[in-house]
Amino acid sequence: MARKSVPIPVIEGAIFVLFFALLIPAGVVGWVIGHSGSKTVAASTASTSTSATAAVDPAVASGGHLFVQFACAQCHGMQGRGGVSPYVPALTTAGKTLSSAQLRQIINHGLGESANPTKPYMPVWGQVISATQVDDLVAYLHAGLPTVPTAQPPAVPTGQGAAVEGSVLYVGYGCINCHGPNGLGGVPNPLSPDKTIPPLSGQDFRHEFNTDQKIIAVIRSGSVIGKAPIVSMPHWGGIIPQPQLDALVAYLKTLK
Repeated sequence: MARKSVPIPVIEGAIFVLFFALLIPAGVVGWVIGHSGSKTVAASTASTSTSATAAVDPAVASGGHLFVQFACAQCHGMQGRGGVSPYVPALTTAGKTLSSAQLRQIINHGLGESANPTKPYMPVWGQVISATQVDDLVAYLHAGLPTVPTAQPPAVPTGQGAAVEGSVLYVGYGCINCHGPNGLGGVPNPLSPDKTIPPLSGQDFRHEFNTDQKIIAVIRSGSVIGKAPIVSMPHWGGIIPQPQLDALVAYLKTLK
C-alpha cells in the first residue's frame, strides 16, 4: 500500500513548534538561574561593602594612625604586640592596667633609662604631639589596640638604592615628625639651647657629623638632654638594624 508523503511545509511547521516548545522552558530556567545568581552576587557585594566600610570610632582610628605615624609601632610592634626589643614592652595590656592619666604622663614625658644609650628610650612627646592626639592614642590603647584599616608603616622599597630606602625609613621611624621634611628642622623645643629641634641638613650638621660613623652613633645613642618637657631624641640602639642605619645615612647625605 503506498504511503502518503507529508508536505514539507507541514514538517517545517512541526519542527518550529517543537523548537519553540523546548526554547520556552530553557529560557525560564536560564532566567531563574540568572536572577538567583544576580541576587547572590548582589548580596555578596553588599556584604563585602558593609564589611569594608564598617564604622571605626574616630578617636580610636586616629589613635591607630598616630601609633604608626609617631613610630610607636616600630618599637612596641604593630597593635602593640611587642617582639621588637627585649627592652621595649608590649602594650597589649596597657589599656587595661593603666589609667588615662598614667598613659598621658608616659606619652608626654617619656619613659626608660635616659642615661643608658644602649637601651631604647621612649622620647618626650609633650611638645610635639597635641593634647587631642594624646587623647586619641589613649583611646586606641583603651580599645585594645585594634587593627585600623590603612594604619600601616610605609612599605620600604628594595633594589632602588640606599637613599630611596632611607627616605622611607625617615618617615617610618618618625624622624620627620621632629626633624621635619627634608631634615629642615624647626619643630619648637623651647627648653633646649637652640629653642628648636635641630635640622639634619645644612653646614652646621655636616660639620658636626662629618662621617657616617658619627651619624650612626647619634641615631643609636639618641640625644637625651634635660628633662620633660624638653624634647629629646630617643635611643634607637637595638631597634634599627645596621643596614637600615646605613640607608638612613645615605638619605641624610642627599639633603640640602
